[in-house]
Amino acid sequence: MIWDIFNSFGRLIVTVIATVIVTALREELNGAERAGLGLAGSGSFLTIGVIWEGHDSPFDGWATSLLTYGLSLFLIGYGHRKYKHWRANMRQIAASRQHLAQRGKL
Repeated sequence: MIWDIFNSFGRLIVTVIATVIVTALREELNGAERAGLGLAGSGSFLTIGVIWEGHDSPFDGWATSLLTYGLSLFLIGYGHRKYKHWRANMRQIAASRQHLAQRGKL
């Protein structure tokens, strides 16, 4: 019983965090991150019924899949955004080195 309460509270926390991130950082996130957080938050909320029904809930199979694939989509979007940022930084560093080399400062 105590673990059901503990797990349900954790699922509510995940749902609230996903909701706050999507609404507060909407412009900072790419589409995959927003969609992934939406799926993860809704999947997390729907698994509360699974916890209390002892896996006899109609959400038993697909709610956890929604959470898993939503989180996966978010992480793919996050990784893609970070990779694009890193690649842009590498291009800028190369351009700066070339500029300094042409001026004889390197």
